Amino acid sequence: MNKYLICFFIVPVQASISIVYNLRVAETSKRLEIGSSTSYPSSGTCTLFGTFREKYNGVKHSNVSGLFSLIYAPKSFFVSMDMAVGQVFSDTNGVHFSRTQTDDLLFSAGYSPPISEKVRITFSGLLGFPTHDDTSLEYVQLGYGHYGIGMQVDGTIAYLNNVDHTLRYAARYIYFFPREVPAIVDAPNMQFHYALGNLADLFFAFHSTIARHSIEVGYNPSFFFGARIFPPVDDALKKTDYIRNSFYGIYKYNFLICGMEHTVTAALSYGFEPTPKVFGNKHIISAWAAWSINF
Repeated sequence: MNKYLICFFIVPVQASISIVYNLRVAETSKRLEIGSSTSYPSSGTCTLFGTFREKYNGVKHSNVSGLFSLIYAPKSFFVSMDMAVGQVFSDTNGVHFSRTQTDDLLFSAGYSPPISEKVRITFSGLLGFPTHDDTSLEYVQLGYGHYGIGMQVDGTIAYLNNVDHTLRYAARYIYFFPREVPAIVDAPNMQFHYALGNLADLFFAFHSTIARHSIEVGYNPSFFFGARIFPPVDDALKKTDYIRNSFYGIYKYNFLICGMEHTVTAALSYGFEPTPKVFGNKHIISAWAAWSINF
């Protein structure tokens, strides 16, 4: 059978869960404020993350992961690294699958020009590196499995004339480079030229601090668009491009151990995808807890 005809009989799963590219986790797990006067310019964060997704067609995906982040932020610039490992699960009409993988490796660097005590803005660049092949045409996977390059603008604006109460914001764009991707088990010798396309995120949140306690609520719309695949595969692009709405709430507690600042974080998020129908996620429930330390 001609390999191009084979493509029309393949209906891939196409599903990727990434923690390092999750903007809600990244923004709410930050410990250091760029440009702060802390005597400890470095920060390390360990985040435990879990998510459950149910698609409109009844397919279920879930994940349990550990995210490790390091950031060095002396004065007005920063560099950071994020990496994760975890297990992904799927339930497709009673057929169960799971595997353990590493997420992509993400490096970031940015600069925060001095503006005022009540306004902060940071400009960042991002580089993502895959740690395994993209096998999303077979089964659900951890990480996107593609090289990525992007940019981000984020910051805070104090309101109520008090720096303890801030509006937090972020805008991000990431482009994922195409790569050769193995076909599913029905055609093990085939390769596809697969481009995930582009990921764009917005982020808005209200954050308040009272003594050692902080609370935050926010909204994170995400847009994945521009996916391409060759040879063409039925429904593959419909399972890649999406519009996602996510809402979250978090609680943080700061404390000192041996004179060093620590922060514990607990967070819960709910999301859904209005498009695509059938292949989109009807429910996305995520929870994460983090421990950060300045050193």
